[in-house]
Amino acid sequence: MDLKIGTLNIKNNRINRIGGDDCLGNDNALVLSNYIKDHHYDILGTQELTHKISKRLTDEYNLKLYGNYRYGDSKLVKKIKLLDDYNENNAIITNLDVMVDETYHLPFIAKNPVNLAKSIVKGSIMPRIMTSTVISSDSIGEIIVFNTHLDYQIPEIQIRQLKKIYEIIKRVGYAYPVVLMGDFNLELSKPYFKEFVDALNNLGLQRVEVNDKTNASKYSNKTAIDHIFIPQSWLISEAGLINH
Repeated sequence: MDLKIGTLNIKNNRINRIGGDDCLGNDNALVLSNYIKDHHYDILGTQELTHKISKRLTDEYNLKLYGNYRYGDSKLVKKIKLLDDYNENNAIITNLDVMVDETYHLPFIAKNPVNLAKSIVKGSIMPRIMTSTVISSDSIGEIIVFNTHLDYQIPEIQIRQLKKIYEIIKRVGYAYPVVLMGDFNLELSKPYFKEFVDALNNLGLQRVEVNDKTNASKYSNKTAIDHIFIPQSWLISEAGLINH
């Protein structure tokens, strides 16, 4: 069976924080739903999906989203507007059967006082999570899919997050073929990310070689910061960016 796998950062902007519809003819929830269905994804890892737009995707467009939010999903969080607006998930969207899903919390507070102060000033200090799902079908058996979104500012935190992800995959990945994806906010040129890629390779995972720019246009000098890893035994029939 061929699998179509992708990773997509939705962007937590003003429109998406209110559910994706600005009542002026722009409906990001509809655009996203059509995009997913038109491209026939089997597994799509998303980042920066807010609570309100996630609810519309499930309630109005019948998409199945798996994974919890960075601040949880309690009534108290929903009542606090600031938390609700920035209560993103790393939802995995799939049309396959999901046996179980889990949300892991990653380190996000710097231990170094200087880095901690910098993360506060830059506004990058926020809980970071990784979603996992065990997915099953008659044709592929069971696989485990991880989807994440790392810190974008502080190398110390990024390194600790990568270490935690590696430890989780090493601990649970022996039982299933592993797919890992997400917005890592890191290029291959970063030595500690290259070390992470090499460590995954030793666990039997290959990085899908998409090196074209995958981040915002304002970072014109950067290459890919979004990455997908799959078992080394899997064959890649096609890989690249989808312009929509």
